[in-house]
Amino acid sequence: MASLRSTGISEEKFKPWLKRELGRAVRRGAILLAAGALLVWGLTAAAPRFTEGWTNFNYQLSAVALDQHPLALARIFGARLRDSEYGWTPLSVTAPFNVSAARAALRHDYPEVSAVVGGVPQVPRAAALKRANPARYTQRLADYQQRYEAIESGRFKALYDRDDMFTPPNANVKLGLFVTKIFGLPDALFHTFGTIIDGGTAGIVLFGAVLALTALPLWRSRRPARMWLKVLAWPTLASTLIWAAILLMAVSSALFGGMTANTSALTLLAGLPLLYVLAQLPLHFAETLVKQAPPPGKWDGIERRKNRGPAPKPGETIPPIGGA
Repeated sequence: MASLRSTGISEEKFKPWLKRELGRAVRRGAILLAAGALLVWGLTAAAPRFTEGWTNFNYQLSAVALDQHPLALARIFGARLRDSEYGWTPLSVTAPFNVSAARAALRHDYPEVSAVVGGVPQVPRAAALKRANPARYTQRLADYQQRYEAIESGRFKALYDRDDMFTPPNANVKLGLFVTKIFGLPDALFHTFGTIIDGGTAGIVLFGAVLALTALPLWRSRRPARMWLKVLAWPTLASTLIWAAILLMAVSSALFGGMTANTSALTLLAGLPLLYVLAQLPLHFAETLVKQAPPPGKWDGIERRKNRGPAPKPGETIPPIGGA
């Protein structure tokens, strides 16, 4: 893949650039803080119902920072893979290959079925359901049987249906179980994204902000130069930036939480310029480490590439060009 034609973050040296950008970020952050506080004060005075919504949004933002930071999301991703059984048949769009999720959805959709013994669904209230609506009972039982067989047909039964469940599996079974988790990577990823969306507007605002703040400087930076390297570095840089945003909100809560609990949103707004500088920091530092080619020196008039003939013997002199 060809290199990107990026303009680079700045041609300045690292220390002057950092000092200038930090000063600019402080000034812009102060302006955003004053504008945000004035806007919130005006909306609160004009619409008293805004206060409750603003307070809920701040609490949600704090909860997202505590419960959905990168380490917590990594744990959610790993727990989904560890606790789920996966097969080779795609079972749904949101949870592909996830047998455990498909079974849970089947139990939720057909609560009248308690278990399946020998391939036959067991319905404790079968007699009452048949008397109430025989056609509906038969149809639901047929639909349940069809979905159950679709789930069971795509399972790795030799790995999960072992005779002795109390004895640890041997190395071959462990390796096979590990391979099945490869089918679960899309499911664990979708589940992690769903956790962020379940956090509500606050989660979308926080993660959307850090992704946007890291995308622009990463795109403009000369290092990394390859597109696929930029794509790989993007989530890593965004995850690091989330820690910085959490630190800013935590410091603000510690300093001003006694006066008002609604500090998270305004802190995030005022910290956007600083977060943008932090996103550029490792990229600009990587650019300064690239060795530039030295500028060509002035020609001294001597043509060193021309063959000047054999070296003179001891005691001999070379006559000048064109004679004496």
